[in-house]
Amino acid sequence: MANEKINPLLSDMEKLSLLPDRMYIIIKPEEGTIGFSTVAYDTTDPNKQIHPSFFVLRGLMEMMDTDMDRLVNLGQMAVMDKMVELENKGERVTSEDLGLGDIEKVNMGKKH
Repeated sequence: MANEKINPLLSDMEKLSLLPDRMYIIIKPEEGTIGFSTVAYDTTDPNKQIHPSFFVLRGLMEMMDTDMDRLVNLGQMAVMDKMVELENKGERVTSEDLGLGDIEKVNMGKKH
């Protein structure tokens, strides 16, 4: 999965918004396709002993590179019952309808 070439200013702004002592995976959907780009950030102290969360971050990134089908399948299985229920009612399925569980939805306002 190739990382997209991000406008350098936008990339710098994204990095400046990150909080210290955290690990991030940013997934950006590509408009008009089923594709997406990813980038991972580690804002922990590089001089401290490696925390196990580092290996989770690396494992997730590796899994996205080597076993995307399985990862997508796991995500689909997590919401499949609700998707089928909505589709059987003839309703359009959105992420809001599926219940986000441990994913917090943040409203960024209207896109211009």
